[in-house]
Amino acid sequence: MKAKLLRNGLLIDGTGNEAKHGIDVLIEGKKITAVGTNLSVPASYSPNQVDIIELNGRTIMPGMTEAHTHFAFQDAIYIQDIDFKPIEETMIGCIKNAETMLKSGFTSCVSAASRGRVDIALRDAINRGQILGPRMIANGAEVSATGSIVDVHPNHVRVHGLSFFADGDDEVRRVVRSLFKEGADLVKLNVSGDSLIAHATSEMTLYTSKEVRAAVEEAHARGKRIYVHARSSKSVKICVQAGVDIIGHADFIDDEAFDMLVENKDRLFVVPALNFIVSTLEHGAVYFGQEAINASGYAEGLEIALRNMNRLYKAGVRVLPGGDYGFKYCPHGGYARDLEHFVERVGMTPMDAIVSATKYGSQIMQMEDQIGTIEVGKLADVLVIDGNPLDNIAILQDHSKLNVILKDGEYIVRTLEVSRQEMTV
Repeated sequence: MKAKLLRNGLLIDGTGNEAKHGIDVLIEGKKITAVGTNLSVPASYSPNQVDIIELNGRTIMPGMTEAHTHFAFQDAIYIQDIDFKPIEETMIGCIKNAETMLKSGFTSCVSAASRGRVDIALRDAINRGQILGPRMIANGAEVSATGSIVDVHPNHVRVHGLSFFADGDDEVRRVVRSLFKEGADLVKLNVSGDSLIAHATSEMTLYTSKEVRAAVEEAHARGKRIYVHARSSKSVKICVQAGVDIIGHADFIDDEAFDMLVENKDRLFVVPALNFIVSTLEHGAVYFGQEAINASGYAEGLEIALRNMNRLYKAGVRVLPGGDYGFKYCPHGGYARDLEHFVERVGMTPMDAIVSATKYGSQIMQMEDQIGTIEVGKLADVLVIDGNPLDNIAILQDHSKLNVILKDGEYIVRTLEVSRQEMTV
């Protein structure tokens, strides 16, 4: 693998430190080996062994992490569409979605549930280099109670289904154990409902504390984690008390739940998936009718979610991007839109929004010592942006502005010219 010298960029290193102009980054093999000004190429390299890319002030920043990923969700309208799609077509779509995410500047992701073993197989194929995709924490099928948001099948269980149904702590233990046996890195529980589901709304809590604790005990005994769908305040409290690791949504938290999240901010993560709500409000009427969207309460729910995310952010809770992409009204590809919501709607600074996707991303990936910041010794997951996201965070959504994407020091995207002139040692 050739060495690469990114020269004269605006460095946003992912730590939250002030951006620096005129910075060079040297990459050798998979790793960043030098960060500074007027860097030289080591004498051991001949000119044709080093790619020198003149950035002329373009932004250098770490690759980002999408923390609420559903590769198996593909242009669905209803949740059951995901399950009824043939598994072979689902797998092909997952491969395409993984490549799309990587080429969107997201070099890592955390799955928030899949279908069967699809994400597990996808993760392994990416790790073997067979297909393009981000680093991946793989999930299995969701674990749900009877009457949950995915309870649409008369027999409750499908061999390649979106969800396994488990009622009672013994059954939860059995299903969680089976998912980890199949190779999942973490398991997703649907602890609350969702406002689009009449029989299981967002403010309903569908699992008991004992059932959630059973799942957590099985995961932690194996060094694994539990990810939850928890919108209601009660469901969030149950999850925090049970020791859950990643909380998806947390929209309707009350003051007690807020205090619990703040008290446990050093061990858990909150991934609100705001873009799903925003996109449903923007485009959902085309599929459901405006009356159904109005009745869902999403408009009011969004305002509540934004207020709660603002105060969680201000209290230092790690709030990460991840938008529940994969529906016709919230399609794959616009992953960085969550960062725009963080800035424009939640009230984060652009720098803090970037930190949420980079440094915090490395932490949720459990790879803080390897990715997430531009520092010597880190793996070279690096982006070069034609523009400054601190001035316009929305620029990260424009794929034409992603001039260079590196994962493990290898080009995923490169639209800038390379020179190989000699440099002074």
